[in-house]
Amino acid sequence: MADKKTGLVVLSGGQDSATCLGVALKECDDVYTVTFDYGQKHRIEIESAVAISKELGCPNEVIKLGDILKSTSPLVSDTKLDLYDGPSDLPNGGIEQTFVPARNSLFLTVAFNRAVWHKASHVYTGVCQEDFGGYPDCRHVFIQAMEAALNQGLAVEPWIQIKTPLMYLTKAQTVQLGKQMLGDKFERVMKGTHTCYAGVLGGCGKCHACILRDRGFSDAGIADPLWDLRKVPTLEEIAD
Repeated sequence: MADKKTGLVVLSGGQDSATCLGVALKECDDVYTVTFDYGQKHRIEIESAVAISKELGCPNEVIKLGDILKSTSPLVSDTKLDLYDGPSDLPNGGIEQTFVPARNSLFLTVAFNRAVWHKASHVYTGVCQEDFGGYPDCRHVFIQAMEAALNQGLAVEPWIQIKTPLMYLTKAQTVQLGKQMLGDKFERVMKGTHTCYAGVLGGCGKCHACILRDRGFSDAGIADPLWDLRKVPTLEEIAD
């Protein structure tokens, strides 16, 4: 009998990581999830991750890192979040305002620690090459380098692989993959995800993350279950 395949998913509570969890559940016999509490302003994403893990029957650990990451990113500071009217208004090139330096490096390092603990041979993360312009730690070359460095530092067998199912997908393709992997749980899981950088339940519809998610579902021809929760937020709600 072949050895069981165990996977560990870095689960933020958002659409992309929830889709990765669906992939891991198809590919692995046992799946664990880890969620990082790193001092982010919006706790709703942590609550979403815990709820999604429970819905899909996976043990979840919320790892409290404290206010360890310093940045001007609105996700961890008082910097005002940039808002846009639509996809055509999104910045083209440069580092995205919400980028937190070394965040993915830290997350993957701790995830490898838990992978060894759980005897997991695969670590899943929802990074995407399409985000390269604004998030340099979402590139394939970065993932390759991290995988090599972390395995060299661990010296364990077998080599732990970092799986990035979304790396070369458009947002529409990610939506379609999520529907395929999650099956009859797709709507329930996606309705429980949180993507909005402003922390608004159902999404503000104006931040970078909301606009890309909205476009992805629209291009895929699939209604986002999260839209049922959306109301037009006030500027005060977005600012908070």
